[in-house]
Amino acid sequence: MRQKIQEDQKRTEGLAMLIKFIKLTSRLHPITMATRHLTSSPLTSDDLWLSSSYKFFLPTPTRWMDNDLFGHVNNTAYYSYFDSVINRYLIHHCHINYDIIRGFMVQTQCEYRRPLQYPDVPVVGMFVRRIGSSSVTYNVGLFPSEVLKNVSREKDVIQIMSEGVFASQLNRTEDVSALAVGSCVHVFVDTQSNKPTPLPDNLKAGLQKILGNVESRL
Repeated sequence: MRQKIQEDQKRTEGLAMLIKFIKLTSRLHPITMATRHLTSSPLTSDDLWLSSSYKFFLPTPTRWMDNDLFGHVNNTAYYSYFDSVINRYLIHHCHINYDIIRGFMVQTQCEYRRPLQYPDVPVVGMFVRRIGSSSVTYNVGLFPSEVLKNVSREKDVIQIMSEGVFASQLNRTEDVSALAVGSCVHVFVDTQSNKPTPLPDNLKAGLQKILGNVESRL
């Protein structure tokens, strides 16, 4: 009986130490803990899986190195696709100057439904969910290439691969379902101080072009 009481006491003490460690870690590494929390909360809106919800699209070819031992693109590669497309949009359509301002990705989330394989050429769709004073929240979706089958003829292939396509340039007939959907949050900082800085006008103007019907604070 005494031995059982001692074992229960040790378990209680061990649990208390674990809880204390988690609380301490969350204070020391708030960004890491926030990312874990977002990843554990799957997206629930069915609209996010439909191509009609997105304002901008850019083809993103897979690479041989993206495939893992199971013969499909590893889930970590999806984040690199999202990050690349977001930054390409900032460069081509927001004219961001990385010598003055840069974005740190502080939160990410992704939910998967269907796998990719090299040499697939998926298309990343994106829209801006929220514009803050120094932060931007994006929604992103990974679609099969058929989402661009009705693209306007005024754009050539090289231009599409480089600059992407706005939803207004698509002659839509029906929705295409996403392979994966996610969200990302950028905090923009001054390159000299590494501290959050207000978004410049050119950046806000470009982001407003793909702003969804959601909260925006400029």
